[in-house]
Amino acid sequence: MIEYDDIIKDSPFLVNHLITLSKTHDFYMNKHIKAGTDILPSQYYMLLFLYYEMGTNQSDIAKACLMDRSGVSRAFKDFEEKGLIIRETDECNKRAYKITLTKKGIETSEFLIEKEKEWDDMICEELDISREDLLELLSKISMKSLEFNRKKF
Repeated sequence: MIEYDDIIKDSPFLVNHLITLSKTHDFYMNKHIKAGTDILPSQYYMLLFLYYEMGTNQSDIAKACLMDRSGVSRAFKDFEEKGLIIRETDECNKRAYKITLTKKGIETSEFLIEKEKEWDDMICEELDISREDLLELLSKISMKSLEFNRKKF
């Protein structure tokens, strides 16, 4: 019987490897999200985006996280109720909000960032390439993919 490991090891397609990385990453992170935070796994990327882009608005977060604005709005209502964020009216656009993390939001984000670092270290520990070089390579591949799709579609 063929094992999943054999399929991945012998796969000639980038996408199979990327899917495996994505799925196993999500499994690892979801375990920590559920056990150590008040957020849902689907809210994870929004919270980390806010950590790195404090004071941004909901529209920018929706674009960055590939979500619709109503989904972001629902998540932020939940974040606000849990004491993770503060929404303030944007002085430049009275119909928009600037979003900042509370102390609890920052602590939650930092917990998740630590889990991300653990994941990266675990995955990269026996590679013949440095983590920095690997990230640079993956960034180039990702940007090429974006450029390709923008030109073709």
